[in-house]
Amino acid sequence: MDRRRNTRVSILGKLRGREVTLDVSVKVTEISLGGMGIETNIPLSVDAVHTFQVTLADNSVVHLKGQVKHCHTVSEDPDRFLSGIQFLDDKAND
Repeated sequence: MDRRRNTRVSILGKLRGREVTLDVSVKVTEISLGGMGIETNIPLSVDAVHTFQVTLADNSVVHLKGQVKHCHTVSEDPDRFLSGIQFLDDKAND
């Protein structure tokens, strides 16, 4: 049973970005209004908050803040980690 409030869309092309603080490459595997699935080469701690810089197809850059909800190894490649990120709304802090 999928408990997500927003439907995630699988990314057909390659959408890449970076975790800003750790300076780690991320590959976005799916995305929705509420969050995204990403692959990294390091595990991300559950409940940690990160800022991500994602470059879109038109080369515009978007900064997204999100909290890690889960992280586990990718079954086909134990050196890669799949994490679920829930976007956080910074507007509440403005």
